Amino acid sequence: MADYLALDVRQLEREIGSLLEAYPELADDEELRADVLEGETDLEHIASRIVRRRNLARANVSGIKEVMADFKERQERFQRQEDAMKAMLKRILSLAGTDKLTLPEATISISKPRESVEVLDVEALPQGYFKTIRQADKTAIGEALKAGEAIPGAALVLGEPGLTIRSR
Repeated sequence: MADYLALDVRQLEREIGSLLEAYPELADDEELRADVLEGETDLEHIASRIVRRRNLARANVSGIKEVMADFKERQERFQRQEDAMKAMLKRILSLAGTDKLTLPEATISISKPRESVEVLDVEALPQGYFKTIRQADKTAIGEALKAGEAIPGAALVLGEPGLTIRSR
């Protein structure tokens, strides 16, 4: 059976909107509003379905993370195996005194080493030979803004309201 949760939520939103429009006093009386919504809508049933769906999604996220960690371990193991095979090929070609070996399935060759830059001490590099990364210190900015300081290019903003779900 298909689960039309999104449709049910839209219907519930319409029902709640209609109730609040028909009975404006519900806006000021939290207890009455809760009783009316419980008695006249499927709020609790739909919320329970949403929580179950969220828990299932959360479990899937956790399971996928575990599978990905396993695959990462496998990838690293196969990478070590590939590196070991390359090292063996290098060794046997070197021992054979050749830089190239042609096989039916591959041509193996040892290339000349390439030059690369190795930085021994970043602090010793002269100006123009390093990059400076500018990054905001949000903690310091937040403290200053909360203390009433004006910081050009920064402002305190409110995020989205949070939602807490505690499962029993």
